[in-house]
Amino acid sequence: MMRRRVLITGVGVVSSLGVGTDVFWRGLTTGATGLSHAPADLAAVGARVIGRVHDLSGAAYLRNERNARVLNRSFELLVTAGALAAADAALGATPISPPRLGVVVGIGPIDQYTDDLIDAARRAASNGGVNVGRFAETAQTMYPLRRLRVLPNVGAALLSIEHKAMGPSLTLVSGHAAGLQAIAQALTMVADGRADAVLCGGADSRLTPFELRLFGRQCPLCPSDDPDRACRPFDRHRDGVTAGEGAAILLIEAEDSARARGVTAYAELVACRSAGPTEGGCAESMRQVLLASGGRAPEVVVAHGDGGVQSDRLEAASIDLISPRCITSLQAVVGHTMSACGVLNIAAGCLMLVDERVPPIRSLESPDVALPFAMHLVRARFSSVLVNAIEPDNTSASALIARA
Repeated sequence: MMRRRVLITGVGVVSSLGVGTDVFWRGLTTGATGLSHAPADLAAVGARVIGRVHDLSGAAYLRNERNARVLNRSFELLVTAGALAAADAALGATPISPPRLGVVVGIGPIDQYTDDLIDAARRAASNGGVNVGRFAETAQTMYPLRRLRVLPNVGAALLSIEHKAMGPSLTLVSGHAAGLQAIAQALTMVADGRADAVLCGGADSRLTPFELRLFGRQCPLCPSDDPDRACRPFDRHRDGVTAGEGAAILLIEAEDSARARGVTAYAELVACRSAGPTEGGCAESMRQVLLASGGRAPEVVVAHGDGGVQSDRLEAASIDLISPRCITSLQAVVGHTMSACGVLNIAAGCLMLVDERVPPIRSLESPDVALPFAMHLVRARFSSVLVNAIEPDNTSASALIARA
């Protein structure tokens, strides 16, 4: 069976710049920042600057308000981005047959230490531990649907219910590359004919003291308390990562389905691959993408670029092997959105192809390697964009999109 051409027909973004692609793109192209000073409890664990999404109510984007009962912060971000992508792709006006519409989501680990659990354990405390018999009583006051709030796959289930997607529903919890790995799975499903369209992407929110303490052990956090200098990808003076939260969902669709529905595509999703650290990491995932795309060379690279001393050096060396015309990165603006970062990069890549502009790396002043970094807004027509998402151990995922 011939593989079908796959298009991106809907994009939904929630980032620290705001809700929606308009505010996202305007912020990237005008030099704005979504980074801000962290509250005292996060600063105490080393996160002095964060990329937080403000003034968001995920319940406002739900068709069925009863689903709000199981929303946690990651699910809020996810259902909002999903609703925006569905609306952008005109799923309401020209729906896709429910059995032919799937959902694949990459999501970060969800904090199990919810406030109601901590309160129940505290009230059952005894002699430096927890009295099990007393906890059986205090636990009765815990939220009845708590379990649904802490299961990662409930996020994908919510998208399926909300958008009448009766095709495959999958959840990946594999780290910072999870969002792009979800895109890869969805691409295979559509290209092989198992689905006509898939809502796919990533969401992550770990802006709690406990989770940021763990994150900081993997990715050393930047000690700066200046939002303008806290994340400096590829700069010789970079000194760490800035944590953020966000979500990006795409509707990817077979070309024949998009034509039948009469919708316009942002880009073609050409290929998406991942590689482990022992396989070559970022260099290998990009090589595999180029092989899968028939050797099509990317003109723009949206780098992972998290501002880490070692991680940026390894990624820059890998990018140098493919000789792009232009390189940019988003994390200096929105922070490290973890499982969502790769899909946010694809969303930005789609907008670059449509708007024919490449935003600069906001805080880059003194590159430590001689590569074609975007030091200012680049106005040019490009035909293809490659994006990366990289784990602390150099496990990497890459994707290539092209002008539709």
